[in-house]
Amino acid sequence: MKVLLVQSYLGQCDSFPVYPLGLAYIATSLNHKGHYVEIFDPNVSPHPYDDLQKRILNFSPDFIGISLRNIDNQHRVAPFYHYKYFQCTLKTIKESNPDVKVIVGGAGFSMFAEKIMERNPSIDFGIYLEGEENVPELLDNLNNPESVSGIYFRKNGKVMFSGFRPLPDFQNEPMPKRDFIDIAPYLSHLESLGIQTVRGCPLKCTYCNYPQLNGNRLRARDAKSVCDEIEYLIKQYHINQFMFADGVFNAPLRHSEEICEEIIKRGLKVKWSAWMELKHIPKSFLLLAKKAGCVGITFSPDGISQNALDGLRKGLKEKDIKDSFVLFTKDEDVKSLNVTYGMFINPPGETFLGLLKTIVFFIKGKFLLAGRGGTFINWIRLEPETKVFLEASEKGEISKNLELLPDNQKELKKLFYSKSPLCHLDFLIITMLKSLNIFKLLLLKSGLKKTQRR
Repeated sequence: MKVLLVQSYLGQCDSFPVYPLGLAYIATSLNHKGHYVEIFDPNVSPHPYDDLQKRILNFSPDFIGISLRNIDNQHRVAPFYHYKYFQCTLKTIKESNPDVKVIVGGAGFSMFAEKIMERNPSIDFGIYLEGEENVPELLDNLNNPESVSGIYFRKNGKVMFSGFRPLPDFQNEPMPKRDFIDIAPYLSHLESLGIQTVRGCPLKCTYCNYPQLNGNRLRARDAKSVCDEIEYLIKQYHINQFMFADGVFNAPLRHSEEICEEIIKRGLKVKWSAWMELKHIPKSFLLLAKKAGCVGITFSPDGISQNALDGLRKGLKEKDIKDSFVLFTKDEDVKSLNVTYGMFINPPGETFLGLLKTIVFFIKGKFLLAGRGGTFINWIRLEPETKVFLEASEKGEISKNLELLPDNQKELKKLFYSKSPLCHLDFLIITMLKSLNIFKLLLLKSGLKKTQRR
């Protein structure tokens, strides 16, 4: 069969395009089963919907699979609702070929699978969680979709679910082929192209749905397999930069150490970045990672005060964050690394003193890490079945009937966690953040004018 896999149009450009790695894994599985596959990403296209329509007409696929990666940008100050553009993507597909069968999957879809199926009757099948195994199985069992676990389908006008299936054995997953889509648009930015080394997350952060979407048990590839992929990308596409697309790269620590050691052993000249956990960053590991090509690290301590860290169940101490900040701002051996810290405003357990600590840390990070990372703050976007949503519902802080997949962007603003009494300070913090953004724009314009004068 001919299968076109589409990354859903986000509706606005991120700061950089993200290579559709999940679709590459599924395309590789389908290709191994004898299907002819292409991938299309409207987010790197100058005319997203027109070009999608042309691709459908030229390729004439039997099936179209859409990956809905993000429902929204999870940003309270400048919210953007990607979901409505997913609906436009669906509409474009059906206008191009009303008879084509449509399969939808991705992390965003899996969070709201049944609702999305019910609200969008043009979707024929839904893929719950990872799709490398059940998408090929579905294409082999179209007349009997209930026999394939992990599938949403329609029967007698109703949305049905075939039941949960074990997550794939990522250790033995074949290396994703990258030639289903032109890789060139994803080469200009360090974090555009991802390499995945592990799936699953054993952490217990109250706001996060990673354990739901990827499992709470780590499924890791061995270091040789990861470095084989890096070496292949270097030789085949002359790639010298990428991001490790793991929820947390350095947990477990030994796994990431082995990858760094293998990169060094093979003499691979690459630059990379990763999200990491603060609990597992001894200086010895940072020096090893730096030697292996690490140039950037993003941390998500999420809170600064001990009350917030405990409320978020981060398993961190306030001292862990302070010590790491001193290390990255004063130690000459690691100061060259780009470092970013992310925090939440008014998370569960926060106090007024804790809020002040967060703002002070945010401002201090903006100055001391300027030009090589920095700090950012946001509010928790409430998501289904997360501990923060369930506990806030039980305590009456939010309605149990709060619609987490709203009809429009305006309703999206109501879905950020902020409890009384500190929520009354939100307006001041939002004003501060907007002022900082305006200040940045003025500096940028000033810099451009100076450049033009030269």
